[in-house]
Parts: sequence; C-alpha cells; structure tokens
Amino acid sequence: MRDSHKTADYFADNISFATKAMLKRFQDTEQFPRIEGRPGRAHDLLAYALQIVILRYSAGDEIQAIKASVLQWVEARELQQRVLASLPPKHEDKVMYERITLDTVYDALTMMAFGRALHFNSTEMKRLIDAIGHPGEDALIDAGARALGDVQRPVAETCKFPKVYDPLLEVWRCDPSERPAKLLAFSKVWKKKIKPIYWSDSLNGAEGAYFGYWCFDVALAAIALNIEDSSLRDNPYYPGDLVDAARAI
Repeated sequence: MRDSHKTADYFADNISFATKAMLKRFQDTEQFPRIEGRPGRAHDLLAYALQIVILRYSAGDEIQAIKASVLQWVEARELQQRVLASLPPKHEDKVMYERITLDTVYDALTMMAFGRALHFNSTEMKRLIDAIGHPGEDALIDAGARALGDVQRPVAETCKFPKVYDPLLEVWRCDPSERPAKLLAFSKVWKKKIKPIYWSDSLNGAEGAYFGYWCFDVALAAIALNIEDSSLRDNPYYPGDLVDAARAI
C-alpha cells in the first residue's frame, strides 16, 4: 500500500463500492426518464470514477494496472459532456456543472499526470485532453494540456483559484533554474493550500469519504517540466513513483 492512513480492507471495500456505483451510473444516466435528473447522475459518475483511480493508487496497485480506471474517468467525462450538451444553453444545471471548480482543476491536473505516467499514446492523450475540456479558461489546465501535446490550445492569463494555485502557476511560468525551489516551496504548503477542496478533511470525515491525499498537481509539473525532485521525495503527499513511471523509458 502507498497510503497507511487506512487498511487494505478499507481500500478494497471502497473500490468495490465505488465501482458498483459507477457502473450503475454508466448504465442509467443517459436513459434516466427525467432529463433534469441526468446532470446530477453524470456528476456522481465522474466523482466515482475519479475516486476509483485515486483509491487504487492509495491501495498500492501497479500504476499500469490503473490505466483502465483512468480511461473509465475519460469515458465518464465524455458522458457528462453529452448530457450537458443536450441541455438548453442557459439551463441552470448546464451552467452549474460546466463551471470550473477547484476540483475541476485538481482532477484535470491529476488525470494529465496519470496520462503521462501511463505513457498514453497521442490518440489516448488527445482523448484525455478533449475530455478535460475548458480550453482558454484556466491557465494551469491550459499549461498542462499544451505540455502534453495540445500545442494549439488557447491559454488563459490566470488560474481560476489564485489563492490556491498562483504559486504553482509561477512554477510553470518562471525561469527553469527557479523551478525546483518554487515547486518545493509550494509542495510544503500544498495541504494547506488545497484546504478549500471538498475532500481536504475527508480523513476525519464520514466513513468511506477518504480516498487519499496526493499532490498529483505538483507531480504533473515535475513530470512535464522535467524538474529535479529529489527534495520532494520525503513529502508524504508527493506521488514519487508516479513521477518515476512517467520518466521511465
């Protein structure tokens, strides 16, 4: 296991529960009789898919074995996009679920980090980036997507959550010689910075709420910008083996 906060049985049970819930939502979301009920189901589906990826990482699964779950997240996001596209332009659910939230940004950076660690080919990476969406809306998502191959993507000037992510955006934009120190500084305050996200205190929350505290957003910067990261390796939130997998030939 990579995460010692919970037992192997805890992770196995929660992976099983989330998988069953995810598969049910794959089956019933687009066929749900009430159209107004579909966006919420699609949102739940995407949340379950994300949690499965991180639960499996926390549980210690081989990184390559997690690929199927990452692709399920992509499929879930594509389903959500179809559901939202079917709604009128100003429908309140369309507006609500298309809005960029803090977890939208974290999830996007997380999935891009996994895409690199899994050595997605160009077709898989394009599908992932298309599923993430939001071109030109958040500077961090845009920087990551361009680094992973979406070179024509428009780039926002700022990130949507500057109090959380401005220091990380600075890592992407600063002189390469300054990047190791700046990334180390952000990693040291990452847990405090990410506090506004919904899962930040989940270890102390309801049973089953916790799926892991991992700074995949930091890892993506280290991977995509080839930042020397030896000083980050003792950070308990840093997924060092994910970075190693991305760097492996």
